[in-house]
Amino acid sequence: MEERIFKTVEQIKERIEFWFCKYYVKTKSQFNGSELFTFFDLIEKPIQKSILLLIKLNENEIPVLVLKCTDSYIINTTERFIKTNQIESEFIYYSHFKHHEGYKILDKNKVPYSLVKSIKTEDYFEEFGIKTQDGTTVYWTIPTAEPGFAFWNITKKCSLIGRKYTTVIQ
Repeated sequence: MEERIFKTVEQIKERIEFWFCKYYVKTKSQFNGSELFTFFDLIEKPIQKSILLLIKLNENEIPVLVLKCTDSYIINTTERFIKTNQIESEFIYYSHFKHHEGYKILDKNKVPYSLVKSIKTEDYFEEFGIKTQDGTTVYWTIPTAEPGFAFWNITKKCSLIGRKYTTVIQ
């Protein structure tokens, strides 16, 4: 369990990067920004600029990771998940985030093995549930296979930020 208290957004950024690298068992220098789920500061500068124009960061908020989806991006910042496309943005603060529901296809009902297999296969996209403190589940379509499972893993960790570090981000 995470016991460390962070006093700056830079420390939160470093922790998110640590979780990301730990999941992939790589260092940041082993990424180049072309991955579906990668470090925000490694993606191409024109794409960074266009995303930043769309998402309107809060004061002291830092974009850390970016997940490339079919027609949108999901950015993990030091404060929240932000999903954006060319038209609109929506977000969930970590302090409002309870946990993830995983892929919708893996509903509580039994599903055929052929469908489960698709979430482990590259180049698919499936709805992924993010549950908020008020009980609402928001579904965003994310990649399957390694990038989706990495996002799944990181979302679990971001709930710690919302529960333990809210004084830093509010």
